[in-house]
Amino acid sequence: MSLPLRILATLIIVGLLVSLLGPSTSLEQDIQGLDKVAHFFAFGLALWAFGVLFPRRSRVQLAIAAVAFGALTEVVQGLVGRDADILDLLADSLGIGTALLVWAWWRRFRPRKARAPVAAD
Repeated sequence: MSLPLRILATLIIVGLLVSLLGPSTSLEQDIQGLDKVAHFFAFGLALWAFGVLFPRRSRVQLAIAAVAFGALTEVVQGLVGRDADILDLLADSLGIGTALLVWAWWRRFRPRKARAPVAAD
């Protein structure tokens, strides 16, 4: 994977961590359901980022890792004074599942081929 894509994927994961573990915004609290929609799309995007950062893993392994990442963030949210919500984890999982289906459709349901390691010169 190219360096700019890897940097973008890293920024997505870091940004997701900052937004999930930092103080909640008033916008999240003002608009009913916005939080769940944000979780859905953010974790679909997180699956893409994991695919860029770990190209030798299968789609299913990456999806499991993304769900575990979502569960871990919910546990940590409960420890840092934010609300840990099982419905957030459900939205995370639905976003990941949808992204996984889109990814499989995009690749015509062929198994993901692991990339060979780049040889050092």
